[in-house]
Amino acid sequence: MKQYFIFGALLLLGISGCKKDDGPSVDPQIEEARKLAALQDQFHGKYRLISAVADQNVDINMDGFASNNLLTEIPELQLENHPNIVELRIYGPNHIIANAGFLLSQGWPEQYIWNNNKEWDGGPDFEYKDGLSVSYANQGTVRQFTFTEDLKEITVQRNTNENPFRWVAPESVKINNAGLLHFVNKRYLYTKEGVKQVTIQSVYQRFTKET
Repeated sequence: MKQYFIFGALLLLGISGCKKDDGPSVDPQIEEARKLAALQDQFHGKYRLISAVADQNVDINMDGFASNNLLTEIPELQLENHPNIVELRIYGPNHIIANAGFLLSQGWPEQYIWNNNKEWDGGPDFEYKDGLSVSYANQGTVRQFTFTEDLKEITVQRNTNENPFRWVAPESVKINNAGLLHFVNKRYLYTKEGVKQVTIQSVYQRFTKET
């Protein structure tokens, strides 16, 4: 019996001695910095609008022909280097912020109209009136965002006291395998038939990593 006990003890020692070495532990801060650098390389930068399609036909340029292609309907989007872009900014901790920062801005040509010395607020219940002058201003709001675990979607955090009609936050932002950003926004647009609320699917492609 004593021999069996000694043999069993030696066997346990042998198994313990053969246990696989896990290697040196990884510093959590180094691993976090590595992940952040990968996100910056993959997503940080400016994105150009390559398509914008409405869920209905609208006549925005007042040419008498309605279309769901907003790149042709909105004059500002026809400019070769229009400034209506998306920016994703991904920052690491620094002397200003303690944690990593994720910021998104989406520029859009907001319509501005004056009627009898009163400016349209950008909302519904505004009828078409012949002769009204429409001006455009590229505007947007910076918002914080997060990625989903699989990096296929962006969740945009709405700011407090959001304007319900202008500079609206996207309903959703999805990322395809080619890295294109697919935005869905609901916007009020002044058209030949008065103001309409339309759902717009916009696609953006990164053209620079600089911001």
